[in-house]
Amino acid sequence: MNSIEPDLAGLYHLNSSSTRSKILEREQDPETRPASRRLYPGAERVRLPGRDFDLPLPLGDALERRSSRRDFRLAPLPLETLGRLLHASFGRNQRRSRPFPSAGGLYPLELYAITQQVEGLPDGIWHYDPWVHELALRRDGRFFDEASAIAYGQAVIRQANLLLCLSAVFERTAAKYGQRGYRYVLFEAGHVGQNLYLVADALGLAPFSIGGFFDHELDALLRLPSGEEEALYLFCAGQPASQLGGS
Repeated sequence: MNSIEPDLAGLYHLNSSSTRSKILEREQDPETRPASRRLYPGAERVRLPGRDFDLPLPLGDALERRSSRRDFRLAPLPLETLGRLLHASFGRNQRRSRPFPSAGGLYPLELYAITQQVEGLPDGIWHYDPWVHELALRRDGRFFDEASAIAYGQAVIRQANLLLCLSAVFERTAAKYGQRGYRYVLFEAGHVGQNLYLVADALGLAPFSIGGFFDHELDALLRLPSGEEEALYLFCAGQPASQLGGS
């Protein structure tokens, strides 16, 4: 790695490697895990429609069409479209399972939605509760200019209806898997990101993912519980302005 910065990523990769002794040590320690579900008591809540997998495009077609799109046309978005995107990508179905794998079934990820011009939903920052398919309001107002600046000034974000943020409560996984759990959380974010792409494409939305942002500023924008939860991955979706392809 050619950089003036120390190779902390390489060092972490080395120290998160599995060994038989590490696994035995973890088995001997008592497990203390944080709550498996993030709740915001007292927050305004909105029950969402679209708690199903009724997608208008077969999986094969969605895979063929999958692409990153940055050509948005800001216009009202049906609340049902948002609800179906969240449920089919991240929700909890009637069998109490989720549409993506999670190491140990621990589900360390949380999902927040920054919204604008979604029909029947005030603009704001919302936390998605996949257990009951509801949104809990964290902040009201429009935050797309601020979010654009946090994401290295990507102006296209301002024309999207949705900016979804995956955050992680790393301790949910680390309590069982130690430092290697960090890898598992990143794997899981990738699984959910692909879900979001495929479902968004199937719903006729233009999607793209964002890995570059100022971490502490995004944590503050979302008002994440300090020291417990960290922003990890952004996903932008809106209505396409054209039929052009993407990357």
